[in-house]
Amino acid sequence: MTQDDLIGKRIGGYEILEKIGQGGMATVYRAHQISMNRPVAIKILPRQFITDDSYMQRFNREVKIVSQLEHRSIVPVYDYGEHEGLPYIVMRYMTAGSVDDLLRTNSTLNAEQILHIVEQIAPALDYAHTKGVLHRDLKPSNVLLDDDGGAYLTDFGIARILGETGPGITTQGVVGTPSYMSPEQAQGHELDGRSDVYSLGVMMFEMATGRRPFQSDTPYSIAVMQVTTPPPAPRVLNPNITPQFASVIYKTLEKKPDHRYVSGAALVDGLRTAIRKAKTHDTQPGGVPRPEVPAPQMGQPPAPVSPPLSPPVAPVVNHPPTSLPVQSSYQEPFATSGSFTPQPSIKYRPPARKKRGNGIWASFAIGGLLGCGLLALLAVIGVALTIFVLSGGLNTSTAATDVPTNDSQGGGIATLDPTSEAARATLISGSTDNVEPTDEAAPVGVRPTIAFDPSRGPGDSILFYSERDGNFNLYAIDIDTNIETQLTLDDASDMYPALSPDGGFVAFQSNRSGNFEIYVMTIFSTNVRRLTNNDRLDRVPAWSPDGAWIIYSSDTRDDDNYDLYVVRADGSDETLLFSNGQRNSHARWSPDGSYIVFTTGDGRNASFWEIGRLEITYDANGVPQAGAFSTLTNNDFEDSSPNVSPDGSSIVYVTDGMSGNNAIGMMDTDGTDSRIVYDGIGDEWGAHFSLDGRQIAFNSNMERNPGDDEIYIINADGSGIQQVTQLGGVFPSFIP
Repeated sequence: MTQDDLIGKRIGGYEILEKIGQGGMATVYRAHQISMNRPVAIKILPRQFITDDSYMQRFNREVKIVSQLEHRSIVPVYDYGEHEGLPYIVMRYMTAGSVDDLLRTNSTLNAEQILHIVEQIAPALDYAHTKGVLHRDLKPSNVLLDDDGGAYLTDFGIARILGETGPGITTQGVVGTPSYMSPEQAQGHELDGRSDVYSLGVMMFEMATGRRPFQSDTPYSIAVMQVTTPPPAPRVLNPNITPQFASVIYKTLEKKPDHRYVSGAALVDGLRTAIRKAKTHDTQPGGVPRPEVPAPQMGQPPAPVSPPLSPPVAPVVNHPPTSLPVQSSYQEPFATSGSFTPQPSIKYRPPARKKRGNGIWASFAIGGLLGCGLLALLAVIGVALTIFVLSGGLNTSTAATDVPTNDSQGGGIATLDPTSEAARATLISGSTDNVEPTDEAAPVGVRPTIAFDPSRGPGDSILFYSERDGNFNLYAIDIDTNIETQLTLDDASDMYPALSPDGGFVAFQSNRSGNFEIYVMTIFSTNVRRLTNNDRLDRVPAWSPDGAWIIYSSDTRDDDNYDLYVVRADGSDETLLFSNGQRNSHARWSPDGSYIVFTTGDGRNASFWEIGRLEITYDANGVPQAGAFSTLTNNDFEDSSPNVSPDGSSIVYVTDGMSGNNAIGMMDTDGTDSRIVYDGIGDEWGAHFSLDGRQIAFNSNMERNPGDDEIYIINADGSGIQQVTQLGGVFPSFIP
C-alpha cells in the first residue's frame, strides 16, 4: 500500500480524507475520528523510513515529548498507534492552517497581529523549557491556527530533552531548519531556551517584512549567515515597521544568547512596550496621526522626502481572514553530522603602514593648551565688546551705510563681498538682528513652546558621546525625561556615533584594537563588531540612505590628510571612493544618495577648510562610484562638518562666528544663500538636523566651563535654544 493509497482507508478508528502536508520525514492527513465524530490530523511515517532507526527514533521521541506537555498553546495529541507497520500520531485538527499559510495570503502582518501570535507561542516555549524540552525547529509552518485566532505550537519531531544523553540524530550534530536556527544551533554548540527565542525572532522578522532575514542558495550558506551576518534592517524592507518594534527584533536576533531576551515572557513584554511607545509617538494631541517619513528601499537610493502639508489619512490595516487553507506542507528539517567554522570575508586592504602612536593625543593636548589661552583672550575681548554695545557704541544703521551699493541694480540694493566681515554680519538669519552672541538657554528639561512642535514624531531621543570616566563612551538621552542610557562601557574611546537609517545600528570609531577602526553595534546592546581592520586611522563613519554602505575617512598616507572609503555594512567590498591629497572627512550622504558633502582642505591648516560636494553614481553591483567634485564654499573661514537636511534642501555646517569662535551656518545644497543661524559665546559644532528638519542639535562649551561641552537644541532658524545634557556630551544626532 502506497502513501496515497491511504486516502479513503481506515487506520484504527480514523478515516483518512485527504493529504494536507508532505515532508521528508512524515505525511500529514486530515481524517475523521469516527467514535468522536470530529476532524483530526494524523501524521504518518512513510513506509520507506520504518526500517531506518534514526527516523523511527525521532518519531517515537515526538510521542514521548508531547505526552509530557500539556499547555493551551501546544497542539494536543489524542492518540498514537501503528497500522500495518506504519506508526502514526493523531492530533487536533487546526482549521485555519498555519502562520505559513497566513503569510502566503497576507505577505506581512502588522504589529498587533504579530503580538497576538507571539504572546501565545512564547509562553508555550517557556513552558516546554521548564519541562526541559527545547523545540529546535520553530518556524511558521509549525505554528498552527484555529478559527478563533488561537495560535498553537506543534511538531516536536527534533526537539531535545535537556540533560538527555545517548546516540541518535536528535542529540548529535546540527539539526533544524537553517533559515530559523540560532547561531549556536548552527554551530552545534550547547543550547538553552534562548535558542528557541532566536528562532521566534526570525519568525517575527518574516511576519513583519514578508521575507526571512537570511536567504541564500544552500542550507550551509544560510547557516553561515546566521552566525556571521547581521540581519537586514526591517524598516528598509517594510517602512510601516516602527523603530520601537524594529529594536525588539534586533534584540531577539542578537548573535550572542546573553544579549537576547532571557525568555519568551521577556520578549512579549518588550513587544508590548514597543507597541505602546509607538502609539504614543504616532499620534499628535487629539489623536491626529503624525506625518510619516518613508524608509528607503533596499538596493536603490531613496527619493527625497518633503514634509507633508497636512496630516495623512490613517492607513487601512488588512487583518487576517477568519478562514484559511488547512495545515501547511510539512517541511523536512536540515541535518548535518557536525558543526562548521565560519570563514572571514575577503576584503580589499590598502598597503600596510606603521601603526599610529599617541601623536594624535599629543596634538589634542597642545591644541587644548592653545585653545585655553585663546578662550581667555576672547573672554576679555567679549567683555569689552559687551560694554561697548550696551553703551550704544554699535549703531547698525551707521554700519549699514558703510556697505557698498550697486546702483546698476536699481534702488540701491546692497551687494556684499561674501568674504567681508560686513557680509558675515548680514548673513545672520538674513539680517543684523541676531549679531550679538546668545548664551541663555532654557534649563535642562524645559522646552520653550516656540522651539518644539509636538507633531515632530520620532526623534525624542538623542545619541551622542561623552567623556565621563576618563574615556569616551556612547550615550543616549530621552529629551522629555532627561534619562540617559550608557550604550558602551569600554576602556577605549568610542566616538562619533552614526545611526543607520532605521535607527537599529550604530557605527562609530574606536581604538579598542589599539588603532582607530570603524565598529558597528546594535543600538541599546553590547553586541559590537569591528568593521575595518587595518593600520590606518579610520574615523567619522556615516550610513548611506538605504543602510547598505558606510562611508568613513582614513589617513591612508599617515599625513593628517584623509581619503574617503566606503564599505558594506557587513564589512565586505571596502572601496576607496575619493582621494585628492587633502583632508576629506565628516562625509554625509544626501537623502537621495546622489551626492555626499564633506570637509575638505589642508589637514594642517583648518583656516582653509571648505565644504566639498561629490556626485555619486552606482555600478551594476550597487557599489558607489565617485563623480564630479566641487566645493560649495570658498573663503578664508573654517567651514566643516556638513549635514544635509532630511528634505535635501539645506546643509547645516560649522563656520567661523563673529567673535572668532565656531558658529552654526546653513546654506542651500548648491552652496548659495549661506548664512549663520546661531553664534553663541562658545564654540558650536557637531550640528545635526532633527528627523523632520525643524530643529538642529549641536554641542557647545558656551565658555562657562571651557572644554566641557553640553548638547543643545535650536529651531532651524536659530531661535528657541534649549540645553539637553548637563553631564557633558558632543556630536548629537536624533534617534529614529
